[in-house]
Amino acid sequence: MPLKAYILINTRIGKTVEVADKLNAMPEVMHLDVIMGPYDIIAEVETDSHDALSHVVMHRLQEIDDIRHTMTCTVVNMEEAM
Repeated sequence: MPLKAYILINTRIGKTVEVADKLNAMPEVMHLDVIMGPYDIIAEVETDSHDALSHVVMHRLQEIDDIRHTMTCTVVNMEEAM
């Protein structure tokens, strides 16, 4: 079963559209929305493992210069948790 997470992304001022375009090109990004508030983008990501998710966050997202901050929220499968 794939690991799903939501990544909240804060971008440099005026760079949200450029960051969204780069994220949309990533195969792990299933969906994203530009949002208002302390974060600019929320991306739904699916990977095969925690290691793969860590690679996406720690390497692929950090390569995008216009990302200032991220917060990763992994989805908990309640059926497996019980």
